[in-house]
Amino acid sequence: MIGFTAPWALPGLAAAAIPLLLHLFARRVPPTVVFPATRYLAETARAHHRRLTLQHWLLLLVRTLLIAALVLAAAGPTLPSAGLATHAPAALTLIVDNSLSSAAIAGGTPVLDGLRRAARSILSAAHPDDRLWLLSADPTPRPGTPQQLAAQLAELTPSELRLDLGQAVALARQAMAGQPLRSTIVVLSDLQRTAVTATTGTGPIVVVRPGDGSVPNLGLAGLTAGRQPWGPEGGRVSATIAGSEQKTSALSIRVGTRPPRQQLVTANATFSAASGVLGPGWWTVRAELEPDELRLDDVRVNAVRVAAAARAGWRSEDRFLATACDVLLQSGRLVRGSELSIGWLGNASSIVLPPDDPATLGALNRSLASRGVTWHYGDLVPGSGVLDSGATLGRHQILRRYRLVPGAPNSGAPHGILLTAAGEPWAVLSGNVILLGSRLEPAWTDLPVSAEFVPFVDYLANRAVRGEVALLDVAPGDPAMLPDAATAVSHDGSVHEVEGGSRFRTRNSGLYFILSRRDTIGVIAVNPDPRESILERASDAEIRRLWPGASVVSPDAAAGAALSAGGRADLRGPFLVLAAVLGLADAMLAGIGARRAARRGA
Repeated sequence: MIGFTAPWALPGLAAAAIPLLLHLFARRVPPTVVFPATRYLAETARAHHRRLTLQHWLLLLVRTLLIAALVLAAAGPTLPSAGLATHAPAALTLIVDNSLSSAAIAGGTPVLDGLRRAARSILSAAHPDDRLWLLSADPTPRPGTPQQLAAQLAELTPSELRLDLGQAVALARQAMAGQPLRSTIVVLSDLQRTAVTATTGTGPIVVVRPGDGSVPNLGLAGLTAGRQPWGPEGGRVSATIAGSEQKTSALSIRVGTRPPRQQLVTANATFSAASGVLGPGWWTVRAELEPDELRLDDVRVNAVRVAAAARAGWRSEDRFLATACDVLLQSGRLVRGSELSIGWLGNASSIVLPPDDPATLGALNRSLASRGVTWHYGDLVPGSGVLDSGATLGRHQILRRYRLVPGAPNSGAPHGILLTAAGEPWAVLSGNVILLGSRLEPAWTDLPVSAEFVPFVDYLANRAVRGEVALLDVAPGDPAMLPDAATAVSHDGSVHEVEGGSRFRTRNSGLYFILSRRDTIGVIAVNPDPRESILERASDAEIRRLWPGASVVSPDAAAGAALSAGGRADLRGPFLVLAAVLGLADAMLAGIGARRAARRGA
């Protein structure tokens, strides 16, 4: 069935009646009187009149059809077809996957080069009436002309960002929503199985499959240093390998400027190396694989903090807390001393629990205020709740808790929040004092009977109370929540001011140290998403299952498939040719009539 891209022009067909109306109004027959002497001439005139009448009707028909052809051409007629060279105006989004895996070398050239060639062939076949967008790993759909998008395509390089193709398809559909033109999405990707995900919406999808198969690859999927801070004796670093089975590679791990530890590794293996004795401070850790077909995933970085174990005291009557402290004492994570009070407000650093007896709460709040602590205990919160999950602690049931209240109500947003429960502060830091909203007992929370309890006490005693609260590992482009006390982020010698409690994002791998004025309170390790190391491609059946109706084509067929994916060919050209032929016929018929009129006048 014929469709129209500009149906608003169809009312113009009424103009086809203009030649008929002009013909009818111009047709006036005067009365005639026939004399006997002129009967012969009358017969001759009648024969000539019949020829003129036929000519006039032909001219009327030609002019009527000419107007109709021009109006139909303006309405943009289309016809269901996939084999015509011309195409109806279309809305087209090219998803060019320049994520990290596109830097892999296949057949002697980067995968991205082949994707660019296929995209350029589509842009070369597009015409000015098409609406075009380009979406890469940013991911931001950018509209433009074929020439503008070709220029952007030329500047596209492999990015450390990861592109989820299912989300990219949904984003492209949103960008083209509301377009009166048929919309098609073209996916140009290496089609990693981990990147081909389900999407939303409907509409034609053309998937361009690279000609070469996936290449074998090994990449670093993880680099961990265990509990921090390390003691002066150092610790162990573990590197996890992802990628193709049966492939081996040499791995080296270096802590600071120490000589690297090396080993031969395979996919899905973990290699651990000891650091040896280290001095106090922050130490960088770097793991590296020997070069292969994909270089961007062969390096991973992290950082460790080295410091002496906290010298702490605790009370035996806090049974669960005391048990956790004894475990940390036996493992060397705590040392008996008076520099830290665990469970009550002491003269130095303190981890404070709310008292058993509510009558003593006022005295505790006065003591906190005299120490300059900017938080105090409020009322007991009725009902139970759950700890909000975060990088420090998972979700745990809170049966009883006191509300933690900032001391200055007009001083803006409160600072020093470490953990929240039901969106409210549950653990806060002020100076060298930590307040917890609940006692660490099963009647208050299920945390003391969980596997996370001992590491949590370790975190409070050795990191949080010292102000070293953030040790984060994120992928490029992913957000990392900065601590409230953060004032700047340092990377490769450059310092950028930040707002505490905000989200930090970067597209580049590396170590980003979090500063609170002059103190380093944490580090963000930005490393490639480990899924980018797995280059195995999704099959055609998997693609069609996740994206129903999608067509999978080779790069050579990309342009034809993309511009005919809507299933309609452009008929404006044939209608314009018909209008030109009718215009020529009109001129010929009008010329014949003019010559005959001239002969009669002569």
